[in-house]
Amino acid sequence: MGRDHRLLTAVMLAVICFSAEGARAFADEEDPVRRILAEGRQAMLERHSAQAIRIFRGGLKDHPADQQLRLELGRAYLADGEDGLAIRLFREILRTSPGDRQTQLELAGALGFRRDYTASNDIYQELLRTNPADEAAAIGLASNLLHQRRRSEARTLVRQALALHPESLRLQEYMDRIDSGNLGGEEREGPLAQNLVQIDTSYFNDSAGNHSWRSGQRIDLGIRPGLTSRVVFEQYFQRGKDNVSDTNVSDTSEMSTMQVRWKPLEWMFLSGGGGAVRFNDGDVNAVYETSLVFQPVRSLLFGGSFSRVPIIPNAEAAEHKITAQGWEVFAGWTGAHWQLSARGLRQHYSDGNIGSRQTGEALREWRIHGLGFETGYRFRHYGFESDPAHGYFSPSDYQSHLAVVGVRLPPLKKYRGEFLARGGAESAGAGQAFTPAWEIDVRNEVLLGNWALQLDYSKYHLVQDTGAFRADAGRFAIAYHF
Repeated sequence: MGRDHRLLTAVMLAVICFSAEGARAFADEEDPVRRILAEGRQAMLERHSAQAIRIFRGGLKDHPADQQLRLELGRAYLADGEDGLAIRLFREILRTSPGDRQTQLELAGALGFRRDYTASNDIYQELLRTNPADEAAAIGLASNLLHQRRRSEARTLVRQALALHPESLRLQEYMDRIDSGNLGGEEREGPLAQNLVQIDTSYFNDSAGNHSWRSGQRIDLGIRPGLTSRVVFEQYFQRGKDNVSDTNVSDTSEMSTMQVRWKPLEWMFLSGGGGAVRFNDGDVNAVYETSLVFQPVRSLLFGGSFSRVPIIPNAEAAEHKITAQGWEVFAGWTGAHWQLSARGLRQHYSDGNIGSRQTGEALREWRIHGLGFETGYRFRHYGFESDPAHGYFSPSDYQSHLAVVGVRLPPLKKYRGEFLARGGAESAGAGQAFTPAWEIDVRNEVLLGNWALQLDYSKYHLVQDTGAFRADAGRFAIAYHF
């Protein structure tokens, strides 16, 4: 009995060893394809579709029979705007694997993007005949019906799908769209536009009599994946009162900077750049900034920067030609419904002053019938070693505590809108009593293909960098992405 038991044990161990070796050999055989898929999918997540195409193409040269590589290459073509190549690949797969559901979904989606809704609908309907509980097919068909303005049919379809998938957030979103009269279906997520040209202008006035116009031009250029450059040119036109001489003053300043941003690793960002600021009397001072940012997980970001910047909130401050140099640290976390952020700054001013600032904010977000809502709290603290009366707000101690309430309109194909209000109390000066404080921001954006128009307005009953307690500000920008 003991001999039989030992023999059985030996046989089992041999089987286990051979099985393990076979599994390892099989895994080794699969590793190249898995590695290619992982690299290509990572490039897609970073929205580098051209890079993903190169990876999947290379993989297919070595593994021409692998259908998963062919499917992923089709997806990459689709993301890069090469619809015809994507459709051809999907049809090649279906010729050898006619029942491949995932490829059928991709083909139907690609045909929908090309507005060939008849062919796309036929595929979705065939999938639903095969499996009435196919949620992805129901969503795709509902999107097509909305694009075709067939609202009644889309409503019936989504209701039937919700009966089978009552917890589906996507289906609930579609029902909200239909109920709100938004007839937009799914839109293609286009390739990431790294290049941008933008012109913007803003105007600011406050209760202390300061008026400031700012105009700016900006160019962002992608050098290669992970490496971008930015060039900015700004002009400031300011008018106000000199509190020492009690006379009206005007000032014009200009600033030009160039910055390079580099992402050497998936979780690390580096940036650095510099330029010059030219004051009204012709004096030129150097400005610069360098930063290091870490993102160990998708929801968490933290880092620090060192910079030298001009301090020109108004004409009086610009006359003193002040710059500030110092360190800043920051961190942010974004969850499913929460956003937390904090930053701290300490600067040495060229007029001998030393200032520090700390800000913290917590926001809670949720959606109701397509509307986005947010509530939260913001804390802000300033402190300076002295008050030289050089035009910028420099109390020994300032703090504000504001509640936050915001509403975002349902995102439309060509419009984004947001209203944000903060209210609470502030104390301007060590030992000073708290007084009511509030601010309102209204943001609007119109999307016209590669063009974007922004029009924003802000109203403050809250102390400003000029020292005034009431102010209005407006901004207009036009940008072209390419």
